[in-house]
Formats: sequence, C-alpha cells, structure tokens
Amino acid sequence: MMKVSKEILIDLADNLDCGFRCFIHKKNHEVVTFMDEDEFSDSDAWEEDINKVFSDRDNYIEVEKMESSDSFEIMEDFLKFVDDNTIKGRLLQALEGRKPFANFKIQIDSSEEYKEKWFAYKRERMIDWVKGQLEREFD
Repeated sequence: MMKVSKEILIDLADNLDCGFRCFIHKKNHEVVTFMDEDEFSDSDAWEEDINKVFSDRDNYIEVEKMESSDSFEIMEDFLKFVDDNTIKGRLLQALEGRKPFANFKIQIDSSEEYKEKWFAYKRERMIDWVKGQLEREFD
C-alpha cells in the first residue's frame, strides 16, 4: 500500500472537490493539480504542471473525481446525521426534486449548524475516496 500523509490525502480531496485534475507521483508523492483542460479554456496558466505530468506519465497516478452518483450517495448518507426534522425534510425534498445538487446546496447553506457538519462530512468522504483509489493502485 502506498503510504501517503493525511495532509496529502486532504490536499488531493480538496482539489478534486474544487474541480481540479489531480495527480500524485508514485515515488515521491508530489501532488500536481490543474484545471481540466477540456473544461477550462486558458490552459496556458497550467502549462508547466500539465507538461510535468504528461512528460513523465508513467510515474504519476491520476486520482479520479467522483461520479455524480457517488456525490449524490454522500448527500443521501449525510441525512442520517441530521437530527432536525425540518432541515432533514428540506434536504430530502431537495434530493428528490429537480436539480438535486443545486437545491441541496441552497438548503445546506441556509443552516449554519448543518453547513459546517456537511462540509466536514463531505471532506472525510472525499478523503476516503482518494485513499481507496491509492490503495487499489498499490495493492
């Protein structure tokens, strides 16, 4: 198993959550992140990092972002930790309606208490996602 520090796992998880492509060097664990060239028109700003990874591609692992179904599952799982039935109802309604991601965000942003709990929960799940990929890569 590739042993990487908690800080590196957090760095990868946070960058994935922001929409970056994330790579980790197999030997020295250097993390290289950049915006997805297909979704970001000004790839010149990231050219040095892109070249670093792709000129040495065999030594880098790409940490894949979650599929929307995985992200949706995390939102559903979070409901188990919501004790306030009013907020839980609003979140459930957001998930069952149109544009569940946007509506979940609106509802979670309107609750200061659960907003903080949501971000902490989501971050831990993202870290587990990254860790799982690295474990599979090095088994």
